[in-house]
Amino acid sequence: MKTRAQRFLESRSFLVLTGLLYLALAGVLFYVVVAYAKSDIQTLLTKLVPKVLWVNFLLIAFGVVLCRRDIAGAFREIGGQSPYFRSSVAGPLGSGDSASPDAADKGNRGSVPLFSAALAAPGIRLLLIVLAGVLLVTLVAPQTHRIYYDEDIYANMGQNIAYTGQAGMANYGTFEYGEYFVNWLLYNKDPAGWPYLMSLVFQLFGTDETLAFYLNNLLFAGGILVVFFIARMVAGGAPFPALLAALVYALIPHNLIWANTISAENAAAVFGGLVVLCALAWLRTREPRRLFLLAALLPFACAMRPESSLIALWVFAATAMNLFAGGKGPDDASSNPIQAPIARFPHPLATRLFWAMGTVAFALILPMVWHLFAMSGESWGAEGAKFATSYVIGNLKVNGFYFFNNREFPLPFTLLALIGVAAWKWRLGPGIPRGAEALRLAAGPPVSGKPAGSLDLPDPKGPQVGFQSALLMMFWFLLFWGIFLFFYAGSYKYGADVRFALLCFMPLAVLAGVGGEVLRRTLYGSLKAAVSHPEREGAGENEEETVSGECTRLRGANRLPVAVLLVLFLLIAWLKFIPLIRTVGQEAWGARHDHMHAREFIRNIPNRSVVLTHIPTMFLLWGQSAIQTFAGLNNPDLIRDLMNRYNGHVYFHKNYWCNAVNDSNKTICDGIVQRYDLEPAAIAREQSYEYGLYRMTFKK
Repeated sequence: MKTRAQRFLESRSFLVLTGLLYLALAGVLFYVVVAYAKSDIQTLLTKLVPKVLWVNFLLIAFGVVLCRRDIAGAFREIGGQSPYFRSSVAGPLGSGDSASPDAADKGNRGSVPLFSAALAAPGIRLLLIVLAGVLLVTLVAPQTHRIYYDEDIYANMGQNIAYTGQAGMANYGTFEYGEYFVNWLLYNKDPAGWPYLMSLVFQLFGTDETLAFYLNNLLFAGGILVVFFIARMVAGGAPFPALLAALVYALIPHNLIWANTISAENAAAVFGGLVVLCALAWLRTREPRRLFLLAALLPFACAMRPESSLIALWVFAATAMNLFAGGKGPDDASSNPIQAPIARFPHPLATRLFWAMGTVAFALILPMVWHLFAMSGESWGAEGAKFATSYVIGNLKVNGFYFFNNREFPLPFTLLALIGVAAWKWRLGPGIPRGAEALRLAAGPPVSGKPAGSLDLPDPKGPQVGFQSALLMMFWFLLFWGIFLFFYAGSYKYGADVRFALLCFMPLAVLAGVGGEVLRRTLYGSLKAAVSHPEREGAGENEEETVSGECTRLRGANRLPVAVLLVLFLLIAWLKFIPLIRTVGQEAWGARHDHMHAREFIRNIPNRSVVLTHIPTMFLLWGQSAIQTFAGLNNPDLIRDLMNRYNGHVYFHKNYWCNAVNDSNKTICDGIVQRYDLEPAAIAREQSYEYGLYRMTFKK
């Protein structure tokens, strides 16, 4: 008997209501774009964005609660056969695609020490990979800023969202006995998704930029888990390809380097991966609760960086392909590798539920659309076109070679990913007949009581990655690698812009895991062939029994060593990148020392004081009142008032921008020197740069 909700879902009224809702949302979208100037939209977004992100976060939390059993079940069944991951059944060849790579050796489990048995559990191995990633990112990679002064802006945006409910960077803020006031707020070109996450931490524990570093570390650890579960969804079978994918992601040098900063790229990569995982989980079962979580998570992920919205294209592509239409295999309805797939699920675009949930995502993503419109045409600190085909060749030479130079990115990871791209061609696995021979066997006489025409072959021996899954992983990589080819600052050698590579590391790691499984099986097949000795075809019965015993021992004892050898090779090849990971580097040395000395300087001035600086966001994070330097030239009355309110404790910060050559900011610094008398309060030098705090008084 249908419930009232089901009857409404199937009624004509539901279609009319859904259509009207889409029209209403589209009307609101275009009304704001047409009726408001870009500056007015920015003002609107300063207060609207935090509210929408708050609602969005609550909906995500609600979706997680709805899917709690699915999530718990996925963790419980990390290495076993379950409705969450496809697991193959070992065939006559003893391919061993069961819950664990050691399944072929189950008969000897009683003699295995308890520690070894625990270590063999896929869940323990995944935990060790995550712990290794956390140790590397916190103890090896230096905790430092690498984008000056964008990371201070992100954190200050989080501070402003937490304490004032406004999205933007503060150009003038004060602290009065612990109470924070924002007087001048500027809406920032970067979306507020990452700052909103920091605001949650600041609300709980107080404003401290160290907490933002820890949050990024935590997201990186979560990203390792996300890669594992995506690989399990895509490849199925034994957990080895997923474990290898997680290991690759945890070891990528620039992943580790940038996950110990406050940059937004790590968060963008992780939330993009969460969207992919939710989409795969929903497409596997078509459960409404999973679709709801996807609809809530997608807009939030799009708010991490401007290009993060591209993940919506990936979701649409996977939906349009009707991935996992059969509900069993990675792509197909049938576990039979030759039988044509039979769709069990209707196409998502033809279902009412899909369009109903789409209204949730549409409503939540409206502020991001307005943000992109309001920020279009901004200079971004450079003149000329920001996106153009003229940048493609130069960026392609750098960004393409990046994955093959073995200086910044491990070449073995790239080679494994290339093998993984073609993994769908191994769908039948080595040793299983192909083409006409396979079809002849499929139409052969009955075997073991099975009707004629049934295919009595083992499940695929290679990782079960269908063409659609492989294509989607490549599409994911190309989306976030290719977009920067058209960007004026998209070269991985352009300053610190190698951080853009983080957005395409997840699909590469998934493909590398699949490629590693193909390579493992190839090596195993070669060892097996060497043990079997084909020249013994005419051997007697006793000799055949000896060969059979050798093959059995190979399956039971050597499959794990083959995997261990592969992992050891990757680790040895990766060791050369440790110096790169732990190096701070000379990039932005001037700004880095400015940041370091400024924090020391404020210890020499009273708490109730104000600093004129080009980077007020940096001082506000430390609890120090600050105002933009240009106020000293454009707002002398305000400066005089501040001098009176703070008993003359108004200080000029001579910073990195004052030392820059041929920069308009240096002109502002020179103007301050000409208008005010400056008494040194703290001074430091690095190479030819001079930094300092100077107490300001008007010249008489």
